[in-house]
Amino acid sequence: MAFLPDIIRRKIKITLADAFDAARVGNRQLPTSTMYFAEPLADCIGTRLDGRERPIRKVSNTVFTCGDAVIVIRYMGPRLLPLLQERRFKWVYLVVDDDLYALHENDGLPADYRQRLIRYRDGVMQDLLDQVTHVVAPSERILARYRRKQAIKLDPAQCHMAGGLGHHRGGKGLDVVFAGTRSHLLDLGFVAEEIAAFLKAQPEARLTTFLNGHAPKALRNLPNALHLPMMGWNRYRAFVAQNRFHVAIAPALDTDFNQARSVSKVHEHAAFGAAGIYSRQPPFSDIVDDGRSGLLLPNEPQRWRNVLFELAGRRDTTEALAAEGQDLSRRLGDTLRVRNFWLEQLGLSPGQRQLDEGLITIR
Repeated sequence: MAFLPDIIRRKIKITLADAFDAARVGNRQLPTSTMYFAEPLADCIGTRLDGRERPIRKVSNTVFTCGDAVIVIRYMGPRLLPLLQERRFKWVYLVVDDDLYALHENDGLPADYRQRLIRYRDGVMQDLLDQVTHVVAPSERILARYRRKQAIKLDPAQCHMAGGLGHHRGGKGLDVVFAGTRSHLLDLGFVAEEIAAFLKAQPEARLTTFLNGHAPKALRNLPNALHLPMMGWNRYRAFVAQNRFHVAIAPALDTDFNQARSVSKVHEHAAFGAAGIYSRQPPFSDIVDDGRSGLLLPNEPQRWRNVLFELAGRRDTTEALAAEGQDLSRRLGDTLRVRNFWLEQLGLSPGQRQLDEGLITIR
């Protein structure tokens, strides 16, 4: 495959990997579970079948128990609800990383995705909330929705290895990635025509998304735009480890839902070795040092196009932004911080606790 253009090789590698993954079952991971709990505590977690005595038991991909505590990562299926009544846990933690009470027609989400969240929020989640004692979330905006619970702010861990930066010193065209899922489709849509104009003017540049046939119309059928299918979390993590980009874009419509999102995109961009470009609004306006650890842009589509042209011609600047972005990700995504938080909450290994006192806000 060495003689093929980079963008074609990437497509072939993904297709082959997906074919192998389709034959694989078990050991499925989910992003929220991995970042907020399972990976920082991997050595503490066992299952009913592995025969090892470990303090935390994995009940499902999103539900874990530890003594008198149960931890629900975002979702609990209705068949597991009886577990809460039967065991009468003393502490029930709900980790939630979306503002499920900011769902409305102007939230910037695809209609079917919104309705799926609403069905869960108004159905199973209400039964779950009757039992919940603690809500853990990355945003004060989310926590404010659960005033009758003990509210704890926790940012996600960085679960990708930071990528090298040597690719910034080559002579290739600007390699751009949009790492959003379909829940970010309309966010990309409002800058799509200007991104397409950049790609047409710079045929040596490349854009990669994970939107497949859902990509905005303006970005379809361009020879230098690759729209990969959405990947399972395990496969996506492998993709992140194997691929490098110069720039990662994260445009976001100005909605309450978007402003309550986590900073996980900073971690993904760092792992790609990419300079991050973000809309100038929370959560990124609160943590990105504009012009140093990333770029913060107004939601003016032409500005996004212009910045891509600028970065294509100033590769030293692009590399410097990527390097500082990786430092930011390391600070925000310290896995030990997340681990120590849960050790403290669950009463495990007192001698290993190194909890940052500024982390918790109890209401």
